[in-house]
Amino acid sequence: MKHVAMIVSNPCDPDPRVEKEAESLKEAGYKVTIHAFDRNENKEQKVIKNDIEIIRYRIGKTPTGAPTILTGSKVLSGLRKFRKAVLNELLSRRPDVIHCHDADTLAVGIYLKKKLRTTLVFDLHDLAHTWARMTKPYSIVRKFISKIIEIRLVRRMKLCDLIITSSGSVSGTSHQGFREWVKKRVKKVNVIVVENRPEINRTMSPLPEEFTIGYAGKIREPSMFESLIRALRNWPKNEKPKLIIAGHGTADTEVNDLLSNSGLVYERVGKFGREQLSDIINKMSVMYAVYPTVRGNILDGALPTKMFDAANFGRPSLVNSGCLMGDIAESEQIGMAIDPTNQEELISKLLVINEKCPSPKLERVWSGESKRLVAAYNSLGNLS
Repeated sequence: MKHVAMIVSNPCDPDPRVEKEAESLKEAGYKVTIHAFDRNENKEQKVIKNDIEIIRYRIGKTPTGAPTILTGSKVLSGLRKFRKAVLNELLSRRPDVIHCHDADTLAVGIYLKKKLRTTLVFDLHDLAHTWARMTKPYSIVRKFISKIIEIRLVRRMKLCDLIITSSGSVSGTSHQGFREWVKKRVKKVNVIVVENRPEINRTMSPLPEEFTIGYAGKIREPSMFESLIRALRNWPKNEKPKLIIAGHGTADTEVNDLLSNSGLVYERVGKFGREQLSDIINKMSVMYAVYPTVRGNILDGALPTKMFDAANFGRPSLVNSGCLMGDIAESEQIGMAIDPTNQEELISKLLVINEKCPSPKLERVWSGESKRLVAAYNSLGNLS
């Protein structure tokens, strides 16, 4: 039985994409372990979940975001210690495949490939270099840092045996995704697309009586909520929509202040588990997933999973136009796309959703993505 060691720089408590991929490979006959980073040192260190061993490493508390240079240096230091700890463990375990989730774990895979000739799989969830610009997208210093990270990533991708991306163009006329981003930069690359779609949901709940706009995910970019609140203050009807904002992140304080000063009726849910997601989405009439585009990842093809999760529970999404996310939302009839800078369009599309109350059905779910992942693994010559 071939051993796949996955590395992820979060505590995997949970990480749906990582866990779904691990379970798909386990069901296909691979032994899978997950090596995760317990930054807050408050998770169980070793667990067996669905016959998959999850090992969480503690190397000293480490921040999860980098709003300042000082915080960023602490993040980088923590990541270095985490990678060193994982490397020492895997040098003794000697896995057949090292599966690196996102760019901040890739150095371990490259070392093992050179030292032990381990097969190297890189799973590109998002464009890591764009995150350096999240809190200050117009900063010259952060643009420079972002470019350095990108150049290093491209150099490292050339060493990978397989690259998995979370998005790719879906037709000859659609916008491009991360697969195309990789192909532009690395020649003769073995790259596939595995979208982070949910397991099929067979139960649907009725829409709430009050028109409710929701968001469920990481709270990182206050400007997306500023745009929504500003639009709702100009709502043409007497009864304004209700809001439900669920999640946590580096922008918690700013978003909480925005909500408390908004004058709107809202429900604020903090950090939530995967098992709570259905209850949160069922309180919504529509999922709000319109992101600022200045740092680039949405326009490059990012596919936030909340759009798929919402459709899986019969809720439409409002998403960005001019990108792959908008193309998929409209082609699969699971949402509407708008220009994030156009307040009038935002209001008009919300009014349409309010009046028509669409209830989409997600046709493409995780099962198809799972088959593509396993097929790609089975095609790697030294694993057959």
